[in-house]
Amino acid sequence: MGTSLKAGTASITITPDRLLYLQGYGARTHAATGTLDPLEARAIAFDDGSTRAAIVSADLLGLDASSVGRVRAAAEAASGIPGDNIMVSCSHTHSGPAVQQFCDDPVDAEYLSWLERSLGEAVAAAAESMQPVTLAVGEGAADFNVNRRMRRRDGSVGGPNPTGPVERRVRVLRFDPADAPKSPGTLGGARLPQSEPIAVLFSYVCHPTSLMSQSYRYSADYPGAARRFVEGAYRGQGDGETMAMFLPGCFGDVRPHLLDHGGAFRAATDHELEVLGRLLGAEVIRVAERLVGEDVEDIGLTRREVSLPYSHVPDLAELQASLEDERPNWWAQRLLDRLEREGSLPKEETGEVAALRLGRHWILTTPGETMLEIGWSIERGLVELGLAQPERGDLTLALGYTNGNLGYLCTAGSILEGGYEPATAYNGYLRPGPFAPIVEHTLIQTALDMALQIQPS
Repeated sequence: MGTSLKAGTASITITPDRLLYLQGYGARTHAATGTLDPLEARAIAFDDGSTRAAIVSADLLGLDASSVGRVRAAAEAASGIPGDNIMVSCSHTHSGPAVQQFCDDPVDAEYLSWLERSLGEAVAAAAESMQPVTLAVGEGAADFNVNRRMRRRDGSVGGPNPTGPVERRVRVLRFDPADAPKSPGTLGGARLPQSEPIAVLFSYVCHPTSLMSQSYRYSADYPGAARRFVEGAYRGQGDGETMAMFLPGCFGDVRPHLLDHGGAFRAATDHELEVLGRLLGAEVIRVAERLVGEDVEDIGLTRREVSLPYSHVPDLAELQASLEDERPNWWAQRLLDRLEREGSLPKEETGEVAALRLGRHWILTTPGETMLEIGWSIERGLVELGLAQPERGDLTLALGYTNGNLGYLCTAGSILEGGYEPATAYNGYLRPGPFAPIVEHTLIQTALDMALQIQPS
């Protein structure tokens, strides 16, 4: 029958032309001092003849929903792809410029406006380059990540937890020109691809926090190093260039397993950062080189806004008291200003969950620092519903940091345990309080309901 899917790609550099404040820790005291490696954005556009969609992924901590809306508007105006059909994802590097509300980081309005337009233009460039493609998916493994929620003897939670939940899989999607030559035979009983891919998308579950807060240089962290390795492996090998795109998994509670001699987390050296990129990139290449594309008949996409309640919202007296305690003063002051301006603080947040189906493969997104276990539950739910069959090679990607970044989206169990992610990180994201335990169920059920909505006919 032949494939119905077309795809096109685009790549841009988004490194600021000046030294802006970096975003990701709330502990930095001055602007960036230089660039270690370039910050970039990648876009891929799809068209099955009836539905057009796109994904854009950028080397940023995250974007507020308002920025996502402006990116979508710019992309729709330039490409004609409906804004609702565009996923805006961030790698979550902690070495990119401040672009969203986080701590008291100053956001450069001029850069942010340029960035939003540029991401829209990247989607348009991808749409202009579309050609018929096939798709193949596969999995490998990498092991430089670790759970970071160790329960200590004093009852507190934090630090490397080598027995905690962690995801080693490296997931790969390979897009090839549909007119690629057919394999003349096999190698060791397996077919091999007969062209260079136009795009290799990959996902890994690990916070891009290799450099930690002592670094004041722009960097895409390990996702950028891995992208460069993958693209370098294919550069000059075919008529076009292969685009590599990193898609952020649900790594709210997982980070690089870099430890000092005392067993505490430490920063990577510049060389070690490149090593992490090579480890991941080499595994992506190893998997991709054994994948032979299949036809894709159709795609499906839907999105839904959900209400995510807070477990507690402070009143005026609590905020005034907080100005005198150990909480950051800017958190209480910002909320006091909002309370005076609006008369009340919101009891819930609106976030977006999205689902994209590429043939029989799935990408489901959540709008924040989603914990790994929530991603696992979404993936398991698709299998239980019969929408994904791993035994036949169906792939499911559960992503965080997409279409907004609301902060940490935690499991009900972790909320009971406490610790940074569920109990205190809301300060940095300037939210009134931590999210309630029901948020876990809401995200999972919404993702599964939407998958049912766009399941193959």
